[in-house]
Amino acid sequence: MITNENKSYVRSLNFLVVPKITGGLTPSNKFDVSIGSFSNIKLSDEKFNVPERVDMLLGVEVFYELLRPGQISIPNSNLLLQNTVFGFIVSGGILRENENVIHCGFLKHEINLDQTLKQFWEIENVESDIPKSRESILCEEHFQNNHSRDKSGRYIVKMPLKENPDCLGKSRHIALKKLNSLWNRFVKDPELLTLYSNFMHEYLELGHMYEIKEIEEKSGSYYIPHLGVFRPDSKTSPLRVVFNASTLTTAGNSLNSIQYNGGVIQDDLFAIMVRFRKHAFAFTADIKKMYMILVHPSQRQLQRILWKDSYNGPIKTYELATVTYGTASAPFLAMRTLKQLAIDERKRYPEAAAVLESDLYMDDVLSGSDDLETAKNLQRELIDILSSRTMSLHKWCGNTAELAVNGESYPFSNPEETKTLSVVWKSKTDCFCFKVASEEFGVTKRLVLSTIARVFDPLGSLGPVVTKAKIFLQKLWLLNLKWDDPLPAKEADEWLQFSSALQNVNDIEVDRCILLPKPDLIEIHGFADASEAAYGAAVYCKSRSRSGEVSIKLIASKSRVSTIKRLTIPKLELCSAVLLAKLVTRVTSALKLDITKTFLWSDSMIVLCWLQK
Repeated sequence: MITNENKSYVRSLNFLVVPKITGGLTPSNKFDVSIGSFSNIKLSDEKFNVPERVDMLLGVEVFYELLRPGQISIPNSNLLLQNTVFGFIVSGGILRENENVIHCGFLKHEINLDQTLKQFWEIENVESDIPKSRESILCEEHFQNNHSRDKSGRYIVKMPLKENPDCLGKSRHIALKKLNSLWNRFVKDPELLTLYSNFMHEYLELGHMYEIKEIEEKSGSYYIPHLGVFRPDSKTSPLRVVFNASTLTTAGNSLNSIQYNGGVIQDDLFAIMVRFRKHAFAFTADIKKMYMILVHPSQRQLQRILWKDSYNGPIKTYELATVTYGTASAPFLAMRTLKQLAIDERKRYPEAAAVLESDLYMDDVLSGSDDLETAKNLQRELIDILSSRTMSLHKWCGNTAELAVNGESYPFSNPEETKTLSVVWKSKTDCFCFKVASEEFGVTKRLVLSTIARVFDPLGSLGPVVTKAKIFLQKLWLLNLKWDDPLPAKEADEWLQFSSALQNVNDIEVDRCILLPKPDLIEIHGFADASEAAYGAAVYCKSRSRSGEVSIKLIASKSRVSTIKRLTIPKLELCSAVLLAKLVTRVTSALKLDITKTFLWSDSMIVLCWLQK
C-alpha cells in the first residue's frame, strides 16, 4: 500500500520484490542545482539533488493518478516543478560544467530503412489518380477563404487547424531543454555554431522571424524546438535547420497534431520526370526560399522559437513570420500559394503560369521547350511572375549555356552534374546517370534491403537490375531470417556477386530527350511480358523528323515479382498486360503531346484472346 503524509491518497498495489531495481543512475554524488525563490514550496523529496537508491518502481497505470494540477518552470534552467499527491517533484536536465571525460565509440550512420523502403515501393507504384479526401476539400476551401496579399504583393496565409489551439499544453520548457542541448553540441563543434548563428541572423534580417520583447504566456501558443543537420559534403547547403512542430506539449498534443496537412496537390515525381524528357531545350531551377510566404499575425504565436547568442546569454523569444518547414501544412500552403500565383497572373504570364501548375515539384522547376527562343522567353516569364510576389529563382541549369540565366555560377560539387528530383542529370551531355553505392559490413537482410531500396530509379531505366533485386529479396523473405542474421552461404554468394555487378550501374547513361526536333510523327509503343518469377511492362516513344530520321527511346518501365503462390504463365501474362495499360495511360497523360498512334504489344495469344472477349 502506498499513501501520502496526510492520508488523502491511498492505493493498494501488488509488488514484485527484487534484490536491486537499477544500478547507479548518475555520475555524481550531488548536483549543484537550485530551485531559487521557489524553495518554500513543499517538495516530495527535499534532497532531490542527492542521488539515492531506488526503493520502488511504479508503473504508468499509477503514475498519472499521482499528478495534480500545478506546474512551475524555473527561470534560466531546464528544471520543471510538477505537483503530485506527495508534493512537487523536480524534473529536467542539469547544466554541468564540462567534465574531463573521454568517450570512445564506433559511429556508423544508419539510414531510416522504413522511410527508404517506403519511397522505393512508392516509386514502383503505377497508380496515379488519388481521389480527393474530405481533408483536402476542407483545406482548399480554407485557403480560398483565408489567403490575401500585403502591399508588396507577398501572400499571407493561415494554417488549416482542425482543433482550437487553446487545447495545446505548455511547450516552452521543452524548447528550452532542446536549445540548451543544442548549445552543448555547439561547444564541441564551433563550425556548426557559426553556420547556425549565420542562419538565425539571416532569418532575422530577411524578416522571417522577429523578437518578442514582452512575452504573454497564454493558452494557444506553441514553442517549436529546432536543431541543425550538418552536411559537410554539401557544397550548397552544409546546414539545414529543422523545426520540429511534432514535439508534444504537456497536454500530449502538438502543433502538427491539431492541423491538417492538406494532401498532395502537384503532379507526382514520375509525371514531372516523364514530361521533362519531351523538351529539346530543357532547364531546371530552384525557387529561392519558397517558404517566405507570410503567416497571418493571428497565428504567429503558434510558431515561437527560443534562441540565445552565447552559451550563457539571455534566452530570447522569437515568432516565425513565414510558413515554416516542419509544420504539417507547410508543403500544402507553399504549393497552393504558387498555384494561386498562377491563377492570379495567368493573363500576364500564360506560359509561366502553366509551368507553375504542372512542371513544379515543391521548389524544383523542370521545364523547357521545342526551340531555344521559346525556352528563354519562358525563363523570363518565370522570373517576372515570381518577382511580382517578391520570389526569385536560382541554381539555374540547362542543356545549353544560353539557358544559364544571367551567367549564374553555382558551386555544385560537379559543375557538369546536378540532381534533378534526386536523379543525376549531366546537362553537358544531356543524360541521366545513376549513383549507387553498396555497403560492405557483412551480409544481412537489413543490408540487402537498404542497398536495394537506395536504387533510385523513378522511370524504370534500370528495370532489369531492379527486377533481379526484387526476385532476390522475395527469396530472402521466404527464409524467415531476422534483420541482422547473416545470410546462408548460397544466398550470401549470390548477393555478393549482384552487389559487385551493381557498381556497373554507375557507368550507365540514359538520354534525357526522347524526341527528335520538331517531329511530324509520334508513336507510343508498349510491351508486356512475363515469366515464372516476374512480369513487367516497358513503354517506348518513336518519333520521326521531317527529313525521315527515326528515333526510338525508352520512356519508362515497371515490373512486379510473381506472387509466392505461383500463378500460371497466361495469368501472369494477363497481369503484365494490365500493368502495361496502366503505365501507358500514365505516360501519355504526363507527356501532354499530340500522339499519332499508340500500340500495346503482347506475345501471348491467350491474353489477346481473353482481351477480345
